[in-house]
Parts: sequence; structure tokens; C-alpha cells
Amino acid sequence: MAKLPFRERLAQGTILADGAMGTMLHARQSLPMDTCFDLLNVTDPAAVADIHREYIEAGAEIIETNTFSANVYKLAECGLEDECADINRRGVELVRRVIDSTFRDDVYVAGSVGPLGVRLAPFGRVKPEEAFDAFTIQVSALVNAGVDLLLFETFTDLSEITEAIKAARTHNPNIPIIAQMTFTRDNRTVLGDTPAQVARTLHDTGADVIGVNCSGGPAQLLRITQLMHAAVPDAWLSVVPNAGWPELAGGRVMYPATPDYFGDYALAFQDAGACVVGGCCGTTPEHIHAMRQ
Repeated sequence: MAKLPFRERLAQGTILADGAMGTMLHARQSLPMDTCFDLLNVTDPAAVADIHREYIEAGAEIIETNTFSANVYKLAECGLEDECADINRRGVELVRRVIDSTFRDDVYVAGSVGPLGVRLAPFGRVKPEEAFDAFTIQVSALVNAGVDLLLFETFTDLSEITEAIKAARTHNPNIPIIAQMTFTRDNRTVLGDTPAQVARTLHDTGADVIGVNCSGGPAQLLRITQLMHAAVPDAWLSVVPNAGWPELAGGRVMYPATPDYFGDYALAFQDAGACVVGGCCGTTPEHIHAMRQ
């Protein structure tokens, strides 16, 4: 059976996304957290592919490309800005090859796009049109390589994620978009926006699915999801929590929330209106499997 277009699949019920990539590579490869993980698409694709495969085996229907920081600003920190298009293309091809090897016909490739790593005016030096151009380079590479959807995640600035969505819609008006912001412990963004403000803005900007990721654990993100749903009751929502707030132990970053804890929240997320659920930092294939169960 041919895979349904993503929006049609959304209309049928909740979709399970994958979990963390960066923290998995940090734990398995003993890589520092400031590693350019996106470059592993080129230098160690097997390590990335293994994690993609485990998430598919755990039951995930959405697999994100390993391209969260593969934009020209972040790559410039490693002297790799000229490799932006190639790193993104390889990230898509890698997921596609893994999906083909599993013989699953129901898995969607999400092009992962994170913040640029620089502040936009008036808080920083980057003008909105410059951010738009940077996002255009990345999203065009992802879309041209064949992603099923784009996933904008872990944004803290509504103006920045707005430029990202505009860039995607300009390049391809029909590409499905999930747009997610992250929140502080007081349930506001770093710039002070509430879940209701975020939900209305993302919905009005044209994202197909709006939501929250990273931040704290399932309990906090359940509450934020409920507030978003109350603000925009007809919106498709996504919720992708960390495995709790990170802790430093023995020089390593640790996350306290267990797979069983995530499993306990899976139906609560669905009841709160979420149609896409998954895991962010600190989550593993075991967390995703528990949510599938």
C-alpha cells in the first residue's frame, strides 16, 4: 500500500515521532555536546543510521534527519558553511536508505531545522531578511532531497521561527510543516511569550502542526499543550518533551525521566489534543517504544 500524504495521515490519528539524536550520539560515541553532530552524516553515517533504525524498530512513524544545526551560521562555527546543502542532502538520503532497509512503508522523513544560533534584530546583529535567506538555503536542500515534511524545532524567538516558516512556504507552498517552540520553567519562552501567544502566532503563520519540544519533561509539556489547545482548539498539535531537565553527573549530561514515565503520558498527550508525539533530549528508542505500547 502506498504511504498516505502526511496531512491525510494526520487526519487519521496520532503519529509517533522518534526521539533524540544528539544526546544519543553523545552517550554512545563519547562525543562532547558541542560536537558538530550534523557532520556525522558525512564522516560517520553508520553511527547515525543505527539510531534512525532503532527508532523505526521502536515504532516511530516520523524520523528526523540529523540536520538540526545544519544551517550556514552554525556550520560557520566549524568552517563548514559551504557544505550546508551537501550535509542536509546526505541527512535525507541517510534516513531514506534506513527506511528502505526496514521494508516499512509508513515512515515519514522530517527535515529537522533548528535555530540559527544567532540573535535576530533588535536583540542581535542578524536582520530578518538575512535569517530568511539562511533558512532558505537549508530548507531548499532538505525539500529538494525529498523530505516528506519540515520540522522546525527548539525555537525560542517567534520572529525567528516565523522567518523559517516563510522561507519554507516561499520555496515550496505545499510542504507540510511542524513548528515547535521551547519554553522555560515558568512556561514562557525566553522572550516572555505564553503558550497561547505562541500557538496563535504559529497557527496564523501557516504551520500545519504547532507545538512544543525540548523544555522540561512530560508533565510540564502536557500543561503547555493544554494551554495551546485552549488557545487554538482546531489546530493540530505536537508535543516532544525532554526526558526531564538535564543534570550533570560525572562530567556527563544525564536526563532523569524513564521510558515507563514517558509511556504513562502518551495517552494523556493524545487526550490533550496532540496528533504528533515523540521525544527530545535524553530520550532513547526505549522511551519511544514505551510510548508506542
